[in-house]
Amino acid sequence: MSIFIVRSQNHESDSLKIVLKKATTDTARCRILNVMIEGEFDDLIWPKYNDELKRISEKNIKTGIGDISIFQRHLAGAFNNEGYLANERGHFDEALEKYFKSLKLLQALDSKNDVATTFNNIAFAYQNKGLISKALFFYDKSTRLYQELGNLKGVARVQNNCALIFDDQGDIPKALEYYHKSLKTREAINDKAGAGACLNNIATIYHHLGNLDKAIEYYSKGLKKQIEINDVVGIANSQNNIGAIYESKAALYDLTKKGHIADSLLQLGLNNFRQSLSIFQQYQSKGGEANTLSKIGSVYNKQANLLSDADIKKKDSLLDLALAIHNKCLEIRTEIKDKRGVAYSLYNLATIFNSKKEYPLAITNAENSLKLSKELGFPDILQLTSLLLSKLYAHTHNYKNAFEMHQLYKQMSDSLNNQAARKASIQKSFQYIYDKKAAADSVKVADERNFFSIQMKQERIQRFALYGGLALVLIFSAFMVNRFVVTNRQKKIIEHKEKEALVQNMVITEQKALVEEKQKEMLDSIHYAKRIQTALIANSTFIDKHIPNNFIYFDPKDIVSGDFYWATAHKNKFYLAICDSTGHGVPGAFMSLLNMGFLSEAIKEKNIEKPNEIFNYVRERLISSISSEGQKDGMDGILLCLDKKTNTMEYCAANNEPVLIHNNSIIELPKDKMPVGKGERQEEFKLHSIDLKPGDTLYLYTDGFADQFGGPKGKKFKYKQLNELLLSLNTVPLNEQKQILEQTFKTWKGNLEQVDDVLIAGIKI
Repeated sequence: MSIFIVRSQNHESDSLKIVLKKATTDTARCRILNVMIEGEFDDLIWPKYNDELKRISEKNIKTGIGDISIFQRHLAGAFNNEGYLANERGHFDEALEKYFKSLKLLQALDSKNDVATTFNNIAFAYQNKGLISKALFFYDKSTRLYQELGNLKGVARVQNNCALIFDDQGDIPKALEYYHKSLKTREAINDKAGAGACLNNIATIYHHLGNLDKAIEYYSKGLKKQIEINDVVGIANSQNNIGAIYESKAALYDLTKKGHIADSLLQLGLNNFRQSLSIFQQYQSKGGEANTLSKIGSVYNKQANLLSDADIKKKDSLLDLALAIHNKCLEIRTEIKDKRGVAYSLYNLATIFNSKKEYPLAITNAENSLKLSKELGFPDILQLTSLLLSKLYAHTHNYKNAFEMHQLYKQMSDSLNNQAARKASIQKSFQYIYDKKAAADSVKVADERNFFSIQMKQERIQRFALYGGLALVLIFSAFMVNRFVVTNRQKKIIEHKEKEALVQNMVITEQKALVEEKQKEMLDSIHYAKRIQTALIANSTFIDKHIPNNFIYFDPKDIVSGDFYWATAHKNKFYLAICDSTGHGVPGAFMSLLNMGFLSEAIKEKNIEKPNEIFNYVRERLISSISSEGQKDGMDGILLCLDKKTNTMEYCAANNEPVLIHNNSIIELPKDKMPVGKGERQEEFKLHSIDLKPGDTLYLYTDGFADQFGGPKGKKFKYKQLNELLLSLNTVPLNEQKQILEQTFKTWKGNLEQVDDVLIAGIKI
């Protein structure tokens, strides 16, 4: 909630220290210290820089020499940073003291935008302290000032914070009202990132209420916003949330003993988590990676628990996998000093060891989690860990400790239940108001029914009297009506035919409109799928970082593609895959997502490093997961591995061979003539190494370019002509090569239909 401080990893700390020593003025020193504070992640280090910032600012304000307003602003920032730290550590009174000192300086400087944000920070501290009325008072002051300044983004942020208060109190209608206010404000200023966050917050409420369908609706809306602005980290978070929904649905089916459905839902959740993990790893978001690994490990554990003892081998395999994932998660959380995460990971490890009946290891991990949770005050983790330890101690006949842990569990449960009861009480009062209104409406409806019943009786009597008179009139009119019918019969037949024609035209028009509407819905869904696929394939910036001199020419046949290029970095190695999945269009796109998921699983989860072993693993996963009798789903492709330490390159090729241009001659490198998937051959894939020299160019491609019909005779372009074209372009810069390839393909195709997806990658050494 701080306005002056944003934490992030920064590897320029040492150079900034040197610049700080060389600074000749206090103004420059303060600016450098602010940069150092913003760039330092460790809460034990940056406060030292903040103390120095505060000391220099106070010294200059005291002397009164020069423009002291600069140092007053720096001092306000220092106080605000101290408030932030105190708030994070749970020292809310100290935080308020610091925030008010900052506020006094900012008001004197008439820095209204910073004043509004400090009001927001003060409100947040009161919120944490449980003084809700004061929190709402300062949120209101913040909102009014933001509105005066026309800062709608600030207004939306405060509305979101108010929603958090009402959510915490259990006032769900009020929380939803403020989330929707914030959403409306953010949409008015086209703040898609903020709107996406609001939609996720609304979804979270529905998730906690158990309305899973409503939750997934809002998570999906939020995901759509994030895809529109290419907010890749937001996309990853949303996929995690959607994965959690599937996990919750699986739990419902598990309770009803429908294990096969629960397992399928867990697999859907796992697929979302894997896609999320791939993004977090690609963008080196350690916190996101750790949280997602934790979710993946939990899914494996749940899948294992669904199995019976008769399937012990598969159960042990899943538990071992869960154990490895949670250990990796613990390693990352320890590295980034996420103490709450460490405590939770230790608990997760304890549950796995308990499932494996390795009780000493389970107790050790649970005790470590308990110790850390006590030190830092995590009642929810204390509740989980104390219950587990109570069972573990009882199992090992340590009944004294088992009793103590059970008492602690009850204590933590009572504490958490009191909070839950408070929320439930408020929710119940809202339900009572709703029920009361519904009952009042029911009485009103009953009264209205009685009134209409009496009225209908009176009308019935009147009708009987009227019918008697009408009967006489009708008898007299019969003769005249008969003559009228005869004379107009032909006219009615003609009119009837005209009406039939009109109705048929209306039906045709409606059917056409319906078809067009369905077609639009289908196209919208496919475009939405394209955004997801685009978000998951390799990011060009990420590839450029590892292979600076490259190009990728990608031209899907349809809106979405079966061809894909995918990249990741792991253990000082960079992997690049150029692949062609079975099919193109929507079926091919689904296969591409599956193939990318299995590639990521092999490298990131299984720690398989050699390209040939990775392809072996992916083939095994494809066959066991989707290939039925006679069905050959999978991919052709090339997987490169660049070892940054040794600067060597290895590859594996399935049906598609890499092409190397060396000394103005073209070399077709070896390949395995079999797909990654079910095929006639099921041999192990071979590993190849490439001895690259400066000036060499390596090309990787799928079959779409060579198989395209066109030219003067409408024939295929063919591989020979493609390789000759690449050889002729060898001296041309890579970015121009891409343009020439695009134009050549377009000219060759002419007016003919594109037959397949096209993908070519070039790498210059």
